[in-house]
Amino acid sequence: MQHAEIPNRSEHLDRSLGDSIRSLAEEYSLTAMVLLALLTHAINMFHYPLYLGDEGIYMEQAWAVLRDGALAPYTYIYDHAPAGWLLIAIWEFLLPRHFLTFGMAVNSGRVLMLLLDAGSTALLFRIARRMTNSYFAAIAAAATFILSPLELYYQRMVLLDNIMVFWVLLTLDLLLLETRRIMPLLASGLCFGIATLTKENALFFAPVLAYLLYHQVKGTYRARFAMAGWSVSAAMFISLYPVYALLKGEFFPAGSALVGNGSPGAHVSLISTVLWQIGRHGGSILNSDSPFWQYFWGKWWEKDPLIIVAGVAATVINLLIGLSDRERHRNVLIASLLSIAFTLYLIRGSVMIDFYVVPVLPFFALNVGLLLSRLASLPSRAFGAILATLALAAMSIVFVAQSHDEYLVDQTTLQAHQLAFIRANVPPSAVVLIDDDLWVDLHEPNGSQPVFPLAHSHWKIAGDPAISDKLLHGKWQNLDYLVMSNQLHSIFEQNGEQLALDAYSHSRLLARFEEGDVELEVRQVIKPGRSS
Repeated sequence: MQHAEIPNRSEHLDRSLGDSIRSLAEEYSLTAMVLLALLTHAINMFHYPLYLGDEGIYMEQAWAVLRDGALAPYTYIYDHAPAGWLLIAIWEFLLPRHFLTFGMAVNSGRVLMLLLDAGSTALLFRIARRMTNSYFAAIAAAATFILSPLELYYQRMVLLDNIMVFWVLLTLDLLLLETRRIMPLLASGLCFGIATLTKENALFFAPVLAYLLYHQVKGTYRARFAMAGWSVSAAMFISLYPVYALLKGEFFPAGSALVGNGSPGAHVSLISTVLWQIGRHGGSILNSDSPFWQYFWGKWWEKDPLIIVAGVAATVINLLIGLSDRERHRNVLIASLLSIAFTLYLIRGSVMIDFYVVPVLPFFALNVGLLLSRLASLPSRAFGAILATLALAAMSIVFVAQSHDEYLVDQTTLQAHQLAFIRANVPPSAVVLIDDDLWVDLHEPNGSQPVFPLAHSHWKIAGDPAISDKLLHGKWQNLDYLVMSNQLHSIFEQNGEQLALDAYSHSRLLARFEEGDVELEVRQVIKPGRSS
């Protein structure tokens, strides 16, 4: 008996040592990926890319939450659910100088995006690891996500899409957790509810997540309760949005009003805005001039063709592998379906904005990681591992070579100069048309710097009756200055913002700030009877 115990004890020690080594490998590889994400994301993030008007919109809505106790500084039209900028508002509340902690207001939001990107990287690593039980898959997926120039470009921006991606990845991570406890599944449903109330297009992932949930609990005693619990957790959080609209008396349309269009007795409504969103069209992908193809060739392909080619190829191959044996390759099938689900959203033929591509990028990276891991585990394992490692190294080199602008170009200093000129030369009492990128900087008190309470977004000047009718009375002559962001005049023309176009045609240039293809201006509106 005594001799028989010695090998067992030795085996136990060997097993414990092996488990410890594997645990350390996972801990350090995960830490390395998160640090790499922080490094690549942080370098130059306050200078590139140019502050976007959409970034300013979410910052000003977070500003309204903190300063006015409202969901927006203007009439809230239910164009997006508010969970994303509520998170931004919480973050800004915690910062010592709130919106001004890191200089210009958008920078504070970009720091939050940095933290969310690091969190998304950690989650993607864990998801790939759980799907394959392979460190190589986890590292390959995380590295592809981190180094992609397209991901870097958009993940730095203060976008609801970036916040939604974090919550969707957390939803998936909790679903893949191997446990008999019900709480992780309920938490997963709650996270999906938050993702949906951050950006509604998270719903395109719902069928795949439901498919995964079904197979995670199928055949267990908790199957029905788990599926019902996940659904109820998500639905309970999502229901807060229509309940809020009901309590505000803004759930049902008023008369013929669509989204508060100023008709008698009109008010905004959740239902009318949803119908308006559904009815928007951006052109079929069968049309080479549709927004999808304009952004595909003019933005996404130009910035990072590798992630598109590698992501699509890996998705298709993984789909075929998954369909060939659903039981053995269920997780590979899930990964491919997640990419396909959001690709369907992108090609649906509705309104398209270039950053809509953001949520598909982590799942392209996941599919690349899973495919490279499969290559590394070929029967000729040493050859496969070398080949997969070389492929990952080559991809990383190409990614870094494509990322010149992300690390070296400075665009936002022009916007800082534009802001400084406004503060020095425009009266605080002036009525100013602006893009949203500078909105918070012009409204947030900042020491002795002037505040511009009548600086209004061009979108609201065009479409919010409280501004266009009550303040300006529909007359361009009631505007004093125009602060032109990059290509803003083209946006006036595309959207038919006639009041802004009339004011522009009756204005004179005060200052221009140019570098490369970026051109910013400050213009003074010349009123009738006033000399230039």
